[in-house]
Amino acid sequence: MSYRTPVSSSPGPLALIIGTIFPALVILIELLTGLCANAFFDPMPTLAHVLLVASVPLINFFLWRAAQREEAPKAALIILGGAAMSIAAGYALVFLPILPIALVAIIFFGFGLLPFAPLGSLIVAIRLTNRLTDWIEHSGRRIAAGVMIGIAALVAVDVPATATYLAVGWWHGDPTSQQRAATTMRLIGDRDILFRLGSGDTGRAPGILSFIASGWQSGGFGAPQDSSTAARELYYRVTGTPFNAVDPSIVRAAARRNGMFDWDADQGGTSVGGRIDDLALTGSRIDGSISSADSLAYLEWTGTVSNRGDQQREARLTLALPEGAVASRATLWINGEPREASIGGRAETRAAYTAVVQRSRDPLLVTTDGAGRLLVQAFPIGPNASMQFRIGLSAPLIIARDGSRSISLPAIVERNFNIAADQPHNVWVEGDSPIATTAALRPSILEGKAGVTGTISDADYARARPQLHITPITSPSLRSGTIPAAGKQPAIIVTQRIERVAATSPGALAIVVDGSVGNKSAADALATTLDTLPRGLPVSLRIAAERPATVPLAPWSSAQRDLVQKALSDNGFAGGQDNIPAVSDAIAETSAANAKLLWIHGPQPVKFDRSSARLDQMLERSTALPRLVRYQATAGAAITEEGQPWFETARFVSPTADPARDLRGLLEDIAQSGTIWRVTRTAEAAGTAPSGSIHIARLWAASEATQALNGKEAPRKAAILLARQANVVTPISGAVVLEADANYKENGLAIPDPEAVPTIPEPHEWALLAIIAAFLAWLWRRHRPFGSTFTQALA
Repeated sequence: MSYRTPVSSSPGPLALIIGTIFPALVILIELLTGLCANAFFDPMPTLAHVLLVASVPLINFFLWRAAQREEAPKAALIILGGAAMSIAAGYALVFLPILPIALVAIIFFGFGLLPFAPLGSLIVAIRLTNRLTDWIEHSGRRIAAGVMIGIAALVAVDVPATATYLAVGWWHGDPTSQQRAATTMRLIGDRDILFRLGSGDTGRAPGILSFIASGWQSGGFGAPQDSSTAARELYYRVTGTPFNAVDPSIVRAAARRNGMFDWDADQGGTSVGGRIDDLALTGSRIDGSISSADSLAYLEWTGTVSNRGDQQREARLTLALPEGAVASRATLWINGEPREASIGGRAETRAAYTAVVQRSRDPLLVTTDGAGRLLVQAFPIGPNASMQFRIGLSAPLIIARDGSRSISLPAIVERNFNIAADQPHNVWVEGDSPIATTAALRPSILEGKAGVTGTISDADYARARPQLHITPITSPSLRSGTIPAAGKQPAIIVTQRIERVAATSPGALAIVVDGSVGNKSAADALATTLDTLPRGLPVSLRIAAERPATVPLAPWSSAQRDLVQKALSDNGFAGGQDNIPAVSDAIAETSAANAKLLWIHGPQPVKFDRSSARLDQMLERSTALPRLVRYQATAGAAITEEGQPWFETARFVSPTADPARDLRGLLEDIAQSGTIWRVTRTAEAAGTAPSGSIHIARLWAASEATQALNGKEAPRKAAILLARQANVVTPISGAVVLEADANYKENGLAIPDPEAVPTIPEPHEWALLAIIAAFLAWLWRRHRPFGSTFTQALA
């Protein structure tokens, strides 16, 4: 039964403004700008949160309209009023800790009203609902029912966020706790919120339940300790996807972050870190020259990264090199002019880079990132500006058993900037003999020389890393390269010998397979290539998974092959797995002389500290370690130990689009006996071999410098001097470009000599001149009758 008690007056426009218009505007502003999401926490990380919050001003509007009409409302409206009260109260409590900050902002800066919207909505909802109870019987019960519904809705939409914050906290615990964290995230966690926590979010929870959970774990109102690192590790464990392989713009919980408060926590560090949405690759070209006579190439990758944001940014990337390659040039364009890098000790070049970054000047830093990879850092890229830099590489041709030769082009495998799928990579590679390729390139005659050219989109480049094929080698080769004298250091003559030698099978082969979802295609390919292994070779298998699988070391046979294939087919390949325990176990089991460890893995962006202690101990104390060979079919980060020779001297095989073909050739190469083409480089007092490219000597110098990793201070200093003389980046040396000569002197670095760096055309000009001379001679012979007639006419 409805009834009516006279009311003093209808609600005025102020109630409509405070309860409906103001909170609606606040929601719209937050959705468009992410002000609160950037400065404090994200109150609406999911669509469910948006709908829940938006329901409050909508309900207040219906309450206000009913009160204006002074008519008996429907009973359901009273229930909705109760729900609006509990929802607004929940958000008012969440915003309570920052209300004092907002009040100060209003007084001193003129803004800060936004956090007061839930409180205003709550007051209006209470007053309007109370006014309408005059028309509804048993209105108290209906209000209580609405409050309970609102609380249930608050809890329901906040369960995934609560589970996420609890999981991040559990990740800091023991292995059982970490497994509970991963399971919770997979079942009910919110991966977008987890990604945002990894992006450097403050960690404040969006709702009452998650706010209480995160506050309880952190002992206050802050985020769980080190939530960014834990969130990145947990994200990889749950999804199997490297954190920085995800475009933030497609993750709703991270997309509303804008540049005003978006601090790059990885700036100036030693890792690529998370993506910066304002940065993008806008130019890429690969130039090169191949010498079949020297069986090597010189390649240059030139990239341009642009910043569309309103603050300075640092570009960071990992560049995967051709197998066996070494960086021998680094160039940064400053004020439109190219400036070359100075080579110095790894620590010295990083210290110089860090010091200049702090002053927001123009540095470029290039260091190794494990075998076959470079970490490149460039800063600052100004607002609405670009930065261009170049990396030069000295690279040997890979010679197969049958004499065929090939080289893979360098590729960006990890970066903190975006690359559009259709972003072109422009390729121009010349040679002194025909070059073939399976990629979207075409053989051409380039400026009178054989070569390949073309444009490849980034999507195609990432899917099928281009590989060039050069005419096979058919006979032994002897060449030499010379590093010029520098100061008190005399010139160094290096002789390169390529000869046919007998190879023996390794004493044992341990195979470690990453059980992560990103490695499934490579694992499937391995299962089809096992017949390549020779009978009798001791072989073991370990699969790094949540339920690890092991096939103990035993002579290769049909039975052993069946066990390996069954283990591979039974594994689920889920999430991202910690490979270090399996690698450690494989080292412990493989003690035979000349043993090899083949590690087939996907992206490995996380070093799990809990499992690293045993591996570190084994690498430091073991006297007989198997040779490490790595194969990674999918682009991404690769775990390494800086300064650890076992990782730094590993063979890192360049993948193609066909893992089965890659692994078949790799297993044949590392496991079978027979004859192979062996390349050796040695320094000699006087060279008698035909003169070749300086890159022969650079490849030797890089290898020699790396050998000093375990040496004392004197050998390391000598190795740094050698790397500087040869102009190569090694595990003990780095390359840095600074803005002015005075910056080099301040940091104790040599001022770079632009004349001492390699350039295109390379590897050596005389071979190219010979090609041109032969071409001109051919033209002269072809047109000689015409030439004779013309000469006679002049006479």
